[in-house]
Amino acid sequence: MKTLARCWATALFPFLVAGSTTAQQPGDSVRVSGDLVGVVVDADSAGLLLSSAYPPYAGMRSLEVPYAGMRSLEVWGGTRTHAGRGFKLGFAAGAITVGGLGWALCYGYSSCGQDASLVVAMTAVSGLLTGIVGALIGAAIETDIWTPVPIPGGLALRLAVGGRH
Repeated sequence: MKTLARCWATALFPFLVAGSTTAQQPGDSVRVSGDLVGVVVDADSAGLLLSSAYPPYAGMRSLEVPYAGMRSLEVWGGTRTHAGRGFKLGFAAGAITVGGLGWALCYGYSSCGQDASLVVAMTAVSGLLTGIVGALIGAAIETDIWTPVPIPGGLALRLAVGGRH
């Protein structure tokens, strides 16, 4: 019986400790409820003290945000580019456009015997060229990475805002 109680205590300990501590450290950039962005100055069991809060609230430099009023909590994890997505979209746009025109001209003016290999080569080359352009454009576009974290002392639910009920 003692062994069973010890196993339960060992299994529940991480959950009990997780509810009383916070994962946010001073200096972390956080986004609260999807619209309030700030840097953590202090974190305790009641909430976060943020500085440089955006959007600014009546010129306040710091803002205390209680955990009880949070719908979601996210920590900034850096930025990423969209080079891969840009390459895929550019490749598809170039290959579909040139390939479609090439096949239309091929079948419109000839029987498309040996010209078929030329159309395939033109499709591949144009897809690669427009894919490279798309990758360069995508590399210039950076977006923030926001990682959802559980709200201390609350439920770790993400509520849909403005969605279907």
